[in-house]
Amino acid sequence: MTGSVTISGTTVTKAGFTVDMTTIRSNKSQRDSQFQGIMDTSQFPHATFELTSPIPLGTPPADGKVVTVPATGKLTLHGQTRTITAPLQARRKGNTIEVLASIPVRFSDYGIPNPSQGFVTTQDHGTVEVLLVLTPSS
Repeated sequence: MTGSVTISGTTVTKAGFTVDMTTIRSNKSQRDSQFQGIMDTSQFPHATFELTSPIPLGTPPADGKVVTVPATGKLTLHGQTRTITAPLQARRKGNTIEVLASIPVRFSDYGIPNPSQGFVTTQDHGTVEVLLVLTPSS
């Protein structure tokens, strides 16, 4: 994953991230192959998120305190882009900020085929979970 966040005062003014979907791995190679096929990573190797609305953070929280803020932006998966708003949980830890996002995704919204096959059935949705550890640039 690559990306950056710009904070001006107490407002996140810009953020963007790119994930190389071809590098996603689990503890099962068969699952990895199925994921690469379902997501068609040979044609759509990247997923991206670009913040489209600033995030006001208010008063800087105490070290270790978790704050929840909404983030609105454009999420691109499988070559399809949708505007989403998702809650982010952020915690300052010394000079770093940890950010956890849990984004619900309906497969059909992004042109992702439902992975149900034969006797195995799945639901038509999933969750994109991301944990970022942000450090100040030098």
